[in-house]
Amino acid sequence: MIRNFMFIISILKGGKIIMVDVYVALIVAHRRTIDQVPAKLQAAVLADLKALGLDGNGNPLS
Repeated sequence: MIRNFMFIISILKGGKIIMVDVYVALIVAHRRTIDQVPAKLQAAVLADLKALGLDGNGNPLS
């Protein structure tokens, strides 16, 4: 599942995968939470998760 998600991200970003995308994929797969993301990346990760309709734990926003 993570591999498929990362593939989609790489296509949308022209093949460029950055750490924010990696953490987003890990959170979506419930392997990490926002608390486990480095502080300097948390805002960007949360923004991407919100765009996907998810919270910092990978659960749907209510």
